[in-house]
Amino acid sequence: MFEKLLSQRGLSFERLKNFAAIAEAGSITRVADGDPARQSLMSRQIRELEEFFGTELTRRKGKGLEVTPAGLELARQIRFQLQSLEDFKLSCANEALEYRFAAGNSVLEWMIIPALVAVDNAVPGLHISLYDTRSRDIVSGLLDHRFDFGIVRKSAVVEPLKYAALGKIDYALYEPVAWAKKRPPTPKLAVTEGVEFLKELSRAAAQKKKILTPTHLCTNFTQAAQLVRSGVAAAILPVMAETALGDSVTRIELPWLSKYRRDIGLAWHERLLDTRPKARELLEAITGALTKKKS
Repeated sequence: MFEKLLSQRGLSFERLKNFAAIAEAGSITRVADGDPARQSLMSRQIRELEEFFGTELTRRKGKGLEVTPAGLELARQIRFQLQSLEDFKLSCANEALEYRFAAGNSVLEWMIIPALVAVDNAVPGLHISLYDTRSRDIVSGLLDHRFDFGIVRKSAVVEPLKYAALGKIDYALYEPVAWAKKRPPTPKLAVTEGVEFLKELSRAAAQKKKILTPTHLCTNFTQAAQLVRSGVAAAILPVMAETALGDSVTRIELPWLSKYRRDIGLAWHERLLDTRPKARELLEAITGALTKKKS
């Protein structure tokens, strides 16, 4: 059946595994851990794969290399095929399958993690790995079969990814509850890197002649939420943070924040449900847990 494919030398599991790792890392040196002998071996393996497939898989770029479109496609096919074989082997041994979820840090902490108990009860015996990743990297990882599921905004989804709506992310200004009794003369504000609405918040504060100066720069919303809960600063946070914040904060609605509302949902590759065991049950479990929790 595959005589033509397998009659030529140059194809092996080791070559394919190493090439997929190199394509993901973007560097032979990283994958070889700086070992010159392994670097030489992997360089030779890439040449052998290029001869086998009859196409250029990598090309020189400065002192490093870049993976060609053909190389990226081969890496995707390798991950997909090896994942199928690993699933089969684990299933035969009655061992747990690993599923990889990717989302932003706040979504992981305030949406995914609280839902995992219900998911585990519905589909027991799985290993769930969580990855804190930005939307564009989530989409890339789903397309490349590095992730199985990801939570992203609807506008980020591209074919052949599938999407199940989970609702919307809304924002509000949160202040420590103690400020309701005694507001500090110069309120502190925690901000996150790259937040679009910071300029508008400053403008709105200036119009009301209230000094709201950013004093704490955070890398994500969960850090800002901790500062609010500790009574240190105010912050604009996703409304879904309220479950974790409890009664330690006061919520203040800012009408102009409505334009930053985002539709979010669960995304996955169209191949996933037909190829990975328990993927369909896992999809139903996670969407059911998240939509039930939201309602």
